[in-house]
Amino acid sequence: MRGLKAVIALFFVLAGIFLGALNQQLIEIDLLFAVYHAPLGRTLIICLLMGSLVGGALASLSIYLKRKKIKLPANQSQEKPSAEAEAK
Repeated sequence: MRGLKAVIALFFVLAGIFLGALNQQLIEIDLLFAVYHAPLGRTLIICLLMGSLVGGALASLSIYLKRKKIKLPANQSQEKPSAEAEAK
């Protein structure tokens, strides 16, 4: 199992190296308050990493909420009927 994990990790490291090496052109990132110039490969890797972190955080939050049985309201139609509606 360790060998398989090492091979998969090596594959992703090599893919990152190739991504960076083949996409060396500079791009301009305009954030409205600042402008950055960075290589396309580095920008792609950073965006992929940030997306993975946000996705992992949201998945962890979802698991946490399911374990704590905290129900988030999906919409207003699932609320309990009011006392007036029960009296009818």
